[in-house]
Amino acid sequence: MTYDSRKVKFGLGLSFYCTRWILHPVTFSPMFLWWLSFINASNARQGRLRQKNPESIRVCIRAQTMNYKMRFSIITPVLNRRDLLREAIASLNSQGQGNVEHIVVDGGSVDGTLEMLDAHPNIIVLQDRRRGLYDAINMGIEHASGDVIGLLNSDDTYAPGALRTVERAFALNRPADAVCGAAELFNADHILARYNARADLALDSHAALVGACIINARFFRRYVFERCGVFSLEFPLVADREFLVRTLIAGIVTAPVDTLVYRYRSHASSLTLSARPGQANAMRAELLRLARAIVANTQAGPQLRRTARSLEGRCLGRSVINAMSAGDLMGAIRALVIHEGRISLAPLFALGYGTLDLLFTGRMGVGR
Repeated sequence: MTYDSRKVKFGLGLSFYCTRWILHPVTFSPMFLWWLSFINASNARQGRLRQKNPESIRVCIRAQTMNYKMRFSIITPVLNRRDLLREAIASLNSQGQGNVEHIVVDGGSVDGTLEMLDAHPNIIVLQDRRRGLYDAINMGIEHASGDVIGLLNSDDTYAPGALRTVERAFALNRPADAVCGAAELFNADHILARYNARADLALDSHAALVGACIINARFFRRYVFERCGVFSLEFPLVADREFLVRTLIAGIVTAPVDTLVYRYRSHASSLTLSARPGQANAMRAELLRLARAIVANTQAGPQLRRTARSLEGRCLGRSVINAMSAGDLMGAIRALVIHEGRISLAPLFALGYGTLDLLFTGRMGVGR
């Protein structure tokens, strides 16, 4: 193929002069100003439309939110709680969420719980491995197929509209790995306490270790358990706090919601809230062990380790007070100067740290 050199030269010359004309200050400035006026006019028209009908945008957002459907897996461990479990099931069924998988893990009930569950064919019933509460929950997590996993105690209830609130929170906070709503403690007569502090809901180190961790008001995307692991059986009484610590270390993001989603029932046989003889001391001993493990964990951030040191001090302070009240002077001294089997000033430093933390933060929590 041959090219006419005269035509090529003419074309290049024309392109050159056109470019000079477009970029010449006398020509370019009016063209640029016209382009800006066109953009501003377009933006003004869009702004007038938004001012005329702002509700349409909100309707669109709500429509997108409501179209975001997720599957919930709710896990309930139970042992001889037929009547209370019936109320828990009723609170879940009244949520109006059709895409819910309810897994009940039974620990060998003999009070008619299993017979009552036979009347609910939609509930998946598993027999646990007789390795404790948290292993039963782990078993339920292993069988869960939902996008989001929640934990419902057999003696508690969900607040009306709880799952819809959680679903909406996930839809509006797509990067969130978990959602936590408010909770309350009630008995037959009235409301005993409310748990809705923003820092507790969003989960900081104090909420995980010292404050109200309200694990049942938290809903986790299933991959959180794949990333962080399930509940540790090394802490049979405080495995929920140990798990939340792992989520903090892993950088799990929790979206807080002020709406009430969970109701804890206070009664004499509650595993969560009852003060049976010896259980408080056993729980404090576990918390002390957990706190010291976090202080020694190089993966834990500075704030988490400081809070763990504070928890250690609070637990030591209560242990010393209990020993002194029982007339066990040597027990109190050992608690203050013995660490990992040898004499150390670390317990005294932790006690001072816990005292200062309590004075400055005002957050009581466990170990007090």
